[in-house]
This record gives sequence, C-alpha cells and structure tokens, in this order.
Amino acid sequence: MRSVTGRIRDRHDGGFTLMELLVSITLMGLIAVAIHSGFRLSLSSWERSEKALQRQRTLHYVLDLISRQVGSIVPYYSRQQLDGAPVDVLLFHGSAQGVRFVSSFSSDGRAADGLRLVEYFLADSPNGEGKALLINDTALPENPELVGKVFTSFSRSADNFVVAEFGSFVSKPDSNILAQDLADAHFEFPKKDKDEDVPPPGTSNPMMALFNRKGRASNKRNQLPLGLHLKLTWRETGFFQTQDFLIAVPIQAGI
Repeated sequence: MRSVTGRIRDRHDGGFTLMELLVSITLMGLIAVAIHSGFRLSLSSWERSEKALQRQRTLHYVLDLISRQVGSIVPYYSRQQLDGAPVDVLLFHGSAQGVRFVSSFSSDGRAADGLRLVEYFLADSPNGEGKALLINDTALPENPELVGKVFTSFSRSADNFVVAEFGSFVSKPDSNILAQDLADAHFEFPKKDKDEDVPPPGTSNPMMALFNRKGRASNKRNQLPLGLHLKLTWRETGFFQTQDFLIAVPIQAGI
C-alpha cells in the first residue's frame, strides 16, 4: 500500500489544482491593478508637475515682458484736430479688460525698436477653453492713420482737456498668446489722488508755460497712471495651490 505522502506527491506532479489556479490568477490581477494604479498616480503627478512648470515659465515670461514694455512707455501725444484747432491727444487707454500704450520696447525683437503700439487684453482662448491674455505689438502708425484704427472720437472735458475715445481690443491673426487656460484677467491703473502738476484753466501762477497763446490749457498734463496692476486667474490651482497671480509694474513716465 502506498503512503499518504506518496499520493500527495503524485497529485502535485500531475499539475495545479483549480483552487491554486484561481488563487494565482487573483493575485496576478491584484498585482496588475496595483501596478496600473501606481502608473496612473505617477502619470497624474508628472502632468501636474509639467503644468506647474509651464505656468511658472509663463509667469516669468509675462512678468519680464510687461516689466520691460511698461517700463519703456513713451508719453506719446498725437496731434489731431478738434473744432478746427490742433490738439494733442495722449495715446494711452486702460480698462478692466486691457491696456493700450506706446512703448519703445518690442516684444518680437526683445529690444528697443522705435515706437511700438502695444495692446494687452483678455479674449476667448483660441483653443476654446477658458480665456487667454493676448498681445498686439506693431509699429506705431502715422498720425493720420490713428484716427479710425485707435481713436474713434475726441471731446473736451469740463476742465478743458481733450479726452479721446478708443476702439475695442480686437484679436488679429498675428496676435500672440501670453497666457491661456485663464478664468479671468483684470487690469487696474492706480493714479494720483489729484493732479497737482497742472493748474485749472484760467489760474494765474508761474506755470503759465502750460497754457497756449489763446489762454486754453495745454492737453499735455500728466495723464499717465502711476502703474499697471494685472491680476491673472487660472481655471485650476497651480503649484502653489493658488489660482491668482498679481503683476504690479510702476509706470516711470507717470510718476
């Protein structure tokens, strides 16, 4: 008679039992799930890191460009006609959705390149996801071309200064994207509490050089703000667990 040990050995020599196969398959499945979950976790972490790195690069580029162009703002006054008389109109336009100014710094050449008409503004993202911060940077048009392209109309304010109305910010085929995947971008322009540099029209003081021969105030008062504040809001949080980033750049010509 064969021993029990011999019978067990014979059974194992014949292959695996159904239970052993089920246990093996189950263990292999659990290992595969663990590996897949770990791979997805690593991939998700890598994607978040890439997005965070890309955002940091974007912020560095935008901050550097805005600092250079806003720091190179030129208080450009366009000579126009109002009521049959020549007037000087400052080419600067700031709103919550964008800013338009003249700078001597080119975003393309990353260097001084004559007078440039620069526009930063918020628009729908070209990829259809969220908003984007766009820039238009072109050579400053000649004076006759500014009316219609930049200025829409002029009027004289209560303090006898000429105020210009500007056209809307428009995305063009050659517009460049500075930042995208945004929820919002908000521009602010801090100004002086009061304009102490220019007296009211008709006031007699030593600064009469600000007035022309007809007794009307020159339009060349310091109309530029003290700085530019730009708040960028992304649709998702970034590396620093924040969706907002504030850029504050002083305007030297406005101080």
